[in-house]
Amino acid sequence: MKRRDFLKGAAIVPAAVAAARWPAMAEMIGARRSRIAAVVYDERYADCRMFAETLARQGAIALPTSGDAAHLWYGALREQLALRDGNVAGMTTDADLLVSRGCGREMNMRMVYEGSHDCRTSDHLKHRLRGSGIEREVYAALLRADAPWAEAIATALQRPPAAEQIVQALAGLPIVTTPQSADHPGYLSSWLQAPAIGPNWPTQS
Repeated sequence: MKRRDFLKGAAIVPAAVAAARWPAMAEMIGARRSRIAAVVYDERYADCRMFAETLARQGAIALPTSGDAAHLWYGALREQLALRDGNVAGMTTDADLLVSRGCGREMNMRMVYEGSHDCRTSDHLKHRLRGSGIEREVYAALLRADAPWAEAIATALQRPPAAEQIVQALAGLPIVTTPQSADHPGYLSSWLQAPAIGPNWPTQS
């Protein structure tokens, strides 16, 4: 065998192995991106409680802010993340979102999704979403209207990044509107943080 033919054949083998393993690797990465280990929520509001209860049924540890998100991040939440890997979701006031973003950054986590849920200027709730692709699932879930909005968002955040054509088509939708809850405070934020594992995660601050 000529040396050139040998080297060419040797180069093909690792590529073939990688191709064979890629589906399993993609599934593993998708699972890591979608698994939520803990959910932070403001226990004063029904929407936040529903969001947390939905994720708790799927295995997340639900942690109320109890009026001090920073204390939660440096205490119970840090302890939970030391015991189990995964993402952290939240539905909180905007002030607690800011605290959670800063605390998450200290723990090498990045925001991969943010949603604002605003009824201050309307009798309906306006949802504005942004993220690294996960928001497409959230858009689709809100438009299907087969569950209360907070439950729909929580369920969508547990899914791997969307690939369905209908979800892709909704990616550029600016605002989704739903009825508001009776005790909605006027403005809430939903969010998802993931371990910073690579350059493809967004770096918004």
